[in-house]
Order: sequence, then structure tokens, then C-alpha cells
Amino acid sequence: MTAAKALATIIRESDSESVVQIIDGLEYVNHHFNKFVVDGYKFSATKLPTIYGMMYRASNTDSKVIKLVTKANSHFAKKFIPLLAEFKPDVIVSTHPFTSIMCSKLIGKGVTNIPLITIMTDFTLHSAWINPFVSRYIVSSAQMVDQLEQMGVDRDIILPIGIPIMPVFFEKDEHKDEHLAQLGFDPNLKTVLIMAGSFGVTDILKIYENINEIDLDFQIIVITGKNEKLFDAFNTILSCNENLRVGEPQANFDDDAEPSRKDYKLNITKKTKLIYYTDEVHKYMHLSDLIITKPGGLTVTEALASCLPMALFKGIPGQETENTEYLCSNNLAISIKKSNAAEVVYQLLKYPDRLLSMKESCTRLNNKDSEYKIVDVIQQCISEMKEPVLLPAFVDINVEIDKLEEETLYSEFNQVMQEMEDDFDIPDDDDDEFEEKIQRLKMKMYESLKKMTDFTSKHDDE
Repeated sequence: MTAAKALATIIRESDSESVVQIIDGLEYVNHHFNKFVVDGYKFSATKLPTIYGMMYRASNTDSKVIKLVTKANSHFAKKFIPLLAEFKPDVIVSTHPFTSIMCSKLIGKGVTNIPLITIMTDFTLHSAWINPFVSRYIVSSAQMVDQLEQMGVDRDIILPIGIPIMPVFFEKDEHKDEHLAQLGFDPNLKTVLIMAGSFGVTDILKIYENINEIDLDFQIIVITGKNEKLFDAFNTILSCNENLRVGEPQANFDDDAEPSRKDYKLNITKKTKLIYYTDEVHKYMHLSDLIITKPGGLTVTEALASCLPMALFKGIPGQETENTEYLCSNNLAISIKKSNAAEVVYQLLKYPDRLLSMKESCTRLNNKDSEYKIVDVIQQCISEMKEPVLLPAFVDINVEIDKLEEETLYSEFNQVMQEMEDDFDIPDDDDDEFEEKIQRLKMKMYESLKKMTDFTSKHDDE
């Protein structure tokens, strides 16, 4: 959504007469399908990260997993027909692999011939992004061009332009010292930015505690995003250390938050500014010398554009760990753990040559003006467009999914999960816990799958 919003802003700026709709594709086709994907990701990535990584890798091959994912997406593709018939777009731009699958399916069935542009929002490739009727692929690096070509994609339609972000991330802060002073910081000290609102609390607090033990003078900005529990934890810590809080005290979301809680009575030594949610992330990135964050595609892209070296922690197995490998191998980031965070950050701040080297690497690889280049690609695809196919909103010919396909989704899902479970390497001393977790995952996903298909059947009957 962040990439889509950035691109929409630039399209409107480039041509005030352009009309852009941003659609959450999964929510649009089916609320329960959206919950199936989102809740399944959150649960498996946080509670069963090893299993999630296995599922991610399994679905990256020509396996039953990716076939099941494709079948589920194909089933809901027809839900886009009323939208296409009403809005009559000149081009479709997808920033999520599942919506690319759906739109490609409609093009393949002759429902539409509108150009489909797929923007990959990570730094490594997954086969779910690859579909047969995509007009252009926008990727983050030349390395991904080679990878896509090896997987059978025509090199001529792969463009290493980069992930679209708001142009403000590329703009340098010419008054950095003044702005640091306005925040209550010392312009002569290094500033470390922590952005970690996606998942979890404990690991982030431990990293924060560890870097507070570093015997160097520096200051910290913490942005928790919309993670209320994480914000309350940091706010409670700073309530016990008001002399180190930068800015005004803030109220906890949880009225019962206890400042005396043992976990939150940390020994901190660094001035810290705490921020909940902000639409000025670019401002704080430009004021910082190092960011500690998870390796999500958009945050990483924004940091690259800001020429901000990264210390990346606890990437979710799959796309995030692969992002970390790519970024570290290109001297854009360094990987940290709870156990070594203090030592790594100390080395970077004490001997800033490495920070400077990483900053220079960011400058070389940050794909400046990517969003404007993507607008050019959109215009080119539109100019190549032949007479568009426009169907009435509720035409079912060639797109009606065989009801047997819906009925077999249950059995195929169970079969795939069972085969994957049989392949898992379960530690001998953790069998019971592992079995309990995998059963919870299966039941959670199965219940969501049943809800979304039941909902679809009732809707179709009506």
C-alpha cells in the first residue's frame, strides 16, 4: 500500500487529469480471503517463523503449495470484473503478488487486455510474482533481472527501476543541526533511529537496553508505528527515566500500564525521543546516522533513498532474511542479534569509516527518481495498448469457476499441509510443542479458508 500510494501521488502530480484508484485487492475480492492471508502470515511469521520459512521456500518452487495459492487466487479473480467494467482503467499496476495472479488470470481468459505492470516490493525474487500476462516487471536491482530471466521471463520486459517511494526520502536535510537542536538533541552527537513496530516487543526492548550500555555518547529516536503495546513499553521505560526523555511525556494506550513492571525497569543512559505513528519518517531518517530495523522491503527502500546505513535484526525467514543477505552483501547494511547489538553498534559509531562506506553504497544503489521512471513505463504501456476489451459488469462467460474447484480447495489444502508437516524436521526434545503449534496453524488457516469459500458460495447464490 505504501508503494502504491507513493506512485499514485507522482501520477497525479505528473498529470492532474489522471484518475487513480488504489484498491486493496485481497480485501476487495473477499474479506475472509484477506484475513486468511494476513492473519496466516502474522501468526506463522511470529509464532512459527521456522515453519513460515519452510512454507515460503516450498512455495517458491513448482510445488503443490504454489499451485494451491494460484488456484485460490484464480478463484477470486472474477470478483475484479465489476471494478474493471465500471472504472475502465487504461492500465493496472499491481504491488502484491496475489493481485498479479488474479489480474493475469483475467487477461488469460480474455476478460480484459488492459496492460498489467507488476512492481516487486522486495529485493529478492519469489515465483508467486511471475505470471504469464504481465506487460512489465519493475524490480529493485539488476541482479533480479538475471534471476527473472533464468525463470523464463523475457528480459526485455524486466526493468530494474526500483520500488516507488515518496520523493521526500531522496531530499537531503540542509539544516540537520538546526532541526536536531529543535527536537532537543545535540547536533554534535550521532543519532540512532529504531523503527520496529511491525511485530513483537521483547526483542526490540532487549536491543534498546543493550545499546544503552555502550560507552559512547549518542542519542536515540524510537518510532513504534501503530504498535500500541510496544509504544506503552517504551513510554513506561521513559516514565522511569524522565531526565532522558526528549519531548513531552505521553499517555499510555493501556491505562493499567505499571511503570514498576520489572521488564520495563531498564538501565538506560541515552537521551531518547519516542514517537508513535508519524507520516514524517523521512524527516527522522534524514536526522539519523544509523537505523536499526527489520528488513521489510519498503522501510529498506526508504532508508536507501535517505542514504541511511542499516543494522537489520530478526528478519522473518523467507523474503526478509533474503533481503538481509542481499543488503549485507552489497555493503548497505549489517546484520545484528540481541546478543551482539551493542558490540556492532559500538564499532559503527566509534569507527565511522564503515558508516561512511555504507552511506556511499546507499548513494550508488538507491534508484533515485524510480517513481517518475515508473510513470514513464505506464505511459509507454498505455501507448502500446490496442483496442481495449470492455465487458459488462457481470458477464460470467469464460470466467465462471467450476464449483468442483471450490469443493476441492479443502481437500487439497489438507493434503498440502500434511505433506509439508511430514517433511518438517521436528527436534526430538520439542515434538509436543511443535505438534501443538502446527495443529493450531492448520486449524486457523482451515477455518479461514472455510469462511471465505462459504461466503463466496452464498454471495454467488444470491
